[in-house]
Amino acid sequence: MHRIGLIGCGWFAPFHLKAISQLDDRVHLIWVADPKIDNASRIGKEAGVRVLSDYKSGLKDVDSVIIIVPHNLHHLITIDCLKAGKNVLLEKPLANTLAEADEMIATADRAKLTLMVAYPHRYRKSMQKFKQLIEMGHYGSLITLDGLMDESLQGYALDWLSKRDTLGGGVYFSSSPHMLDVMLWIAGPVRFVSMVGTRGGIAMEGEDTAASIIKFKSGVIGITRHTWASPKSNIWYTMRAQCQKAWLTLTTTPDGDLFKQGASCLWKTQITKLDKENETVIYESDEGLDLKPEVSHFLDCVETGATPQTDGRKARQLIEMIQFAYRQAESSGANV
Repeated sequence: MHRIGLIGCGWFAPFHLKAISQLDDRVHLIWVADPKIDNASRIGKEAGVRVLSDYKSGLKDVDSVIIIVPHNLHHLITIDCLKAGKNVLLEKPLANTLAEADEMIATADRAKLTLMVAYPHRYRKSMQKFKQLIEMGHYGSLITLDGLMDESLQGYALDWLSKRDTLGGGVYFSSSPHMLDVMLWIAGPVRFVSMVGTRGGIAMEGEDTAASIIKFKSGVIGITRHTWASPKSNIWYTMRAQCQKAWLTLTTTPDGDLFKQGASCLWKTQITKLDKENETVIYESDEGLDLKPEVSHFLDCVETGATPQTDGRKARQLIEMIQFAYRQAESSGANV
């Protein structure tokens, strides 16, 4: 039985608790840790496990850790855990700088440990199906990929999410990688990327709304749009593929208030096909932000020594790509 500790007991922690509970034949949660002891106590009570204010005191008792903390702490905590001989599943991004990312990757390599970064959408069954439909060739070659994330954080206390030095940038750095990772997974390496950003009313230092255009080496064009300033999160995650013979569209929508209901929120996911004749639904599920496939893949990699699909090097590529786009936008006044 794999022993695991969870570091960081904020809003997203229950999503990981749910995944761990669904894998109770493979993994045993030993403790949860957070310097905000009220948060740790709340999550620890929900999970029925030991509560720590300092993760270091519990490292000797686990094989791996899941890290869910502000981005500026990723480097320090990951290095601590790797040096203690623990495998790491880290919420995205890998780090706020390329120098930090390089040290984290090198430390994991030297210790021969698994370092995996959490980009859950490529592990979802619906996204696997979406990619399969594109690659089977029945609808012709892929021409464009459009990604949309429409979120409403208005009225919420953003805390560290509002600061550039803790977040690492704005929405494009923090959350657009949920689309960018899937696009790279489907369309391959990037030839060129650019972005623009603005503020739509959220009290934060970086952009709360961003769009980007990408040219892939395969010839595919990618377009993303992401906002935290939506009046209402009507369409939470959409990925649309323009193929030669049809549009394929994957849409995942919370059936409720995601930010209030958290891991208990219900979901609707479907894939539609639009061709010359009509639009039809070809896949439906109640799958939403399900982390079980992602955590299961992490455990597989720890047990077999395989390289995770979203390992440190893949995650570093995303940071490099985003920072290139940021530099271009800032030099031309295209971002806030």
